[in-house]
Amino acid sequence: MARFRQFRRRFLHFLPDIGRRRRFRNRILRRFGLARTREPKLFVDHSEWKESRLLPYIAANHVLQNGQLTFLQIGAYDGVAVDDLRPVIENMDVRGILVEPQPEAFARLEELYHDDKRLTLVNAAIDRVPGRRTLYTTQNGSSVVASFDRNHLLKHSVLSSDIISREVPCVTISDVLEQAGVHSIDLLQIDAEGYDYEIIKTIDFERITPAILRFEFSHLCPKDIDECIRMLSGHGYRFIVEDTDILAVRPTVPTTTIHRAAG
Repeated sequence: MARFRQFRRRFLHFLPDIGRRRRFRNRILRRFGLARTREPKLFVDHSEWKESRLLPYIAANHVLQNGQLTFLQIGAYDGVAVDDLRPVIENMDVRGILVEPQPEAFARLEELYHDDKRLTLVNAAIDRVPGRRTLYTTQNGSSVVASFDRNHLLKHSVLSSDIISREVPCVTISDVLEQAGVHSIDLLQIDAEGYDYEIIKTIDFERITPAILRFEFSHLCPKDIDECIRMLSGHGYRFIVEDTDILAVRPTVPTTTIHRAAG
């Protein structure tokens, strides 16, 4: 092996090393939306066998470490449909703010949580500035794909004739927290049907730094996904990728503390 390395350095030095070949291969794969994986083949063939909704476990770990959890949920819908916070609210010591702009879905949310004094419900959308804005939804009253972007509904096979527009009130994250008397949050959950990154860009991380931030990336373009991840990594977040969401988690134990404990 040593002789081969000497031969390679002397006569084959013009060939790229293994690291460069791997990086080149990975770039080519990414252009086609592919990536290498070390997962067992059975999990690749049967993704439904994997546990992909990790938020309840992350939230439970936070409660175990800190005793309780304060959250802000943007896009709460009716509190039931595709809602991973439901078991967290039902089974853990939490305080929360749930924001939902669609009146029909909000009415169901109120019916679900009307007697839960731990929760504040807000019938509005989150935006960069307070005001009013056009939200596109369906004629049946509410939709899990309601969006500020009409094309978003068309992409989800909603017929153009079934789409309606309505004006909804908009508030900022800071306003919502102030009105609820909440000064900090541990968990920020965002499901804004393609508007997630725009909401994240409005966060003042000097004032609000949730330990857990989860957003839906499946409706974002690759450029926005990359920008969002880079921005959050700059604020100390590390990431877990789920099927349609990204969990951004800030380590709660400094590395120096770990080293001291180990020593």
